Amino acid sequence: MSKKTFTAQDIEDYITEYRATGGKPTGRFAGPTRLLLHSGHDADGKPHIVPLSYFADADKDRCVVLAINDGLDEDPRWLRHLRAHPEVTAEIGSDTVRLTATEIHGAERDAIYARHAETFPILLEFQSATTRVIPVVALAPTGNA
Repeated sequence: MSKKTFTAQDIEDYITEYRATGGKPTGRFAGPTRLLLHSGHDADGKPHIVPLSYFADADKDRCVVLAINDGLDEDPRWLRHLRAHPEVTAEIGSDTVRLTATEIHGAERDAIYARHAETFPILLEFQSATTRVIPVVALAPTGNA
């Protein structure tokens, strides 16, 4: 399995395309439903913005993201930011919303991961590529930003 499939320039280009299309990128950036998570600031003071695939969890009025990190053995930086500061903003389509992040554990985490792996089997490959349990995070709205 390849590791770190996107460069910093790819991510910057994706963010530009996402914003220009109201959250519906085309061409090489077309794919699953994504949001732009604003998860704090980097060491240089710049905002840390990361595109993430998400799954709607309408029954609980939230969306769910998976901290895959390309199957690497360490959690992604955005998750470390969320653990320290769970109040975040995200761009979803053309809206910017405030969210509260909550990590999901145990049977609920396993059920969510398995359900999405049925649709996206590559999730099983990511899980088998790492020694860590890939975290599942719920993002619940707290209002408009």
